[in-house]
Amino acid sequence: MNRRRPIEWLKRSLAATAVGGMLLGATGAGAAPWSGNRTQFASPRFEQVWNSADRPVQLGQTQRSWTWGPSPWFDYKEFYKQSPNGLRQVQYYDKSRMEINNPSVTTGPLGGVTNGLLPVEMVSGRVKLGDAPTEAENAPRAAAEIPVAGDPALQNPNAPTYASFRGVATTDNPYKDQNKVGQRIGQTFTKDGSIGFRQDLADKPGTEIVAYETVTGHNVPKVFNDFRNAGPVAAIAAFGYPITDPYWITAKVGGQDKDILVQLFERRAVTYTPSNPAQYQVEMGNVGQHYFQWRYPQLGTPWASSEPNLPIAFASKVDTNEFNVYTMDANGAGQSAITGNAKETLPFSVQRSWKQENNRIFGDTKRFNDKRQLVSMKLDGSDLRQELSSGANDYNPAVSPDGTKVVFASDRDGNADLYVRNIGSTAEPTRLTDTIGCVNQHPSWLPDGSGIVYESNCIGNYFEFEIYRGTLSYSQDKPNELTIPALISPPNATRLTNNNTADRFPRVSPDGTRIAYTATRDGNAEIYLMNIDGGQQQRITNSNGSDDAPTWSADGNRIVFNSNRDGDYEIFIMNRDGSGQIQLTNNGKDDGWAIFAQ
Repeated sequence: MNRRRPIEWLKRSLAATAVGGMLLGATGAGAAPWSGNRTQFASPRFEQVWNSADRPVQLGQTQRSWTWGPSPWFDYKEFYKQSPNGLRQVQYYDKSRMEINNPSVTTGPLGGVTNGLLPVEMVSGRVKLGDAPTEAENAPRAAAEIPVAGDPALQNPNAPTYASFRGVATTDNPYKDQNKVGQRIGQTFTKDGSIGFRQDLADKPGTEIVAYETVTGHNVPKVFNDFRNAGPVAAIAAFGYPITDPYWITAKVGGQDKDILVQLFERRAVTYTPSNPAQYQVEMGNVGQHYFQWRYPQLGTPWASSEPNLPIAFASKVDTNEFNVYTMDANGAGQSAITGNAKETLPFSVQRSWKQENNRIFGDTKRFNDKRQLVSMKLDGSDLRQELSSGANDYNPAVSPDGTKVVFASDRDGNADLYVRNIGSTAEPTRLTDTIGCVNQHPSWLPDGSGIVYESNCIGNYFEFEIYRGTLSYSQDKPNELTIPALISPPNATRLTNNNTADRFPRVSPDGTRIAYTATRDGNAEIYLMNIDGGQQQRITNSNGSDDAPTWSADGNRIVFNSNRDGDYEIFIMNRDGSGQIQLTNNGKDDGWAIFAQ
């Protein structure tokens, strides 16, 4: 076989990496936030909890509102101080969030699964990062200006929000209401926190106060007390203690104003709408949806949205002597330049969102100071932002699946190493690898955010690149305070390939089970797949040229890659098994560095 060398811009000397002139380029099967099966359960324990409460509702065997929701729709490893590696498994539902703080704990009402204190966080304006009430384990942000009931804010602008309840809620304060057992609830509550009274609402059935929770100091009406005690999940596990008294609010539901009795508990918001059919008059509020919008405003509404419509982005010299960024449809149509500059600009990853206009391409450019600098832009190239300014080469920016972080390669401390920072942070990036004389670059996130796959070369010979997987371990994760005490470089990284040829450009599949990469072990560069643990390595292309830099489609069924099999580098697409290869670009100029939905 002809041992053709990889494409010119992939093959620049390793020496150049250290001084900056070049661009270089165990999660099991199941749910993943951006894969085609993202509505599956991230843990069998989550599925068991859901089955016990909501499977009968789904099957029509019980006439009761959802406890969690019809299905999960987002799972991830979120920072939590006391969890292994500082990360806990979570999964979001319409009504709440399930959590596994410690996988070794299987006891308790939900078998070791917990139910997030989401209303407490949204009312107080504190994201809970650990067990303690201290500042170190809570991240402040503005209280949630999201309606507690009814339609979204744009259609429901006058309804009280979680922030509205700060003055009458028990969160991180000693506030308590007086014991009102025996009275009826007619108190009204408005968005500005004003409290009134309507006798007609107090006369509604079920509004008599039957319980007073001394722990938090709030009253519970019969209609909510009956609901929590008759539920399929123990009340303390599903609801927690009330953090407000019940109040009548007016909110739009389906565009119509309705009187709704609302009470916030530690873990849930509960509503009573007398105009609803009897079996659905009392419901769990959509706390999971509300909290997700508050914590991840950039991600949109996955419970109500299909996967984002993302183009293939790639670099091309078709219009200039330098690479610039272009986009096209998955069939090669609609090829369009979105950057144009005398200095090189290349794409590397996508900050994805279920809100189409929030999707952004991350890459690097030399347009600012002839050093590679991190940039992002909208899918049409507008709103180009310099994400980080430095005197070093910063490149290969891989955005985390939750859209909050970026891992990138940089030579700021000498050789190329990996660094991570929270997007929008003003703090210095956190170093992830530290291997003197090595090149560490081309990072790819595991779908749950728990680790990074990357390429490394400590030999200096191009044909000694190997692929590693490192596990992230956090001790703090705030917008301007990100601490990862353990490096992911060897010996804390797992070597996945071990050849005397180049294994490069890894990309993890959306479901986290496979890695697509380039290898030269059969002579020229070809595309290979392997399991996430390095097993079952197999070649899926076999061309007369060099096939490089694979990238996955959002559903994991297709792979886009570069090839010079026709003389210059063009972009191709194929099925994940290597079949159905189709050439997408054909312009007589080099095209490369394609990214597709990751």
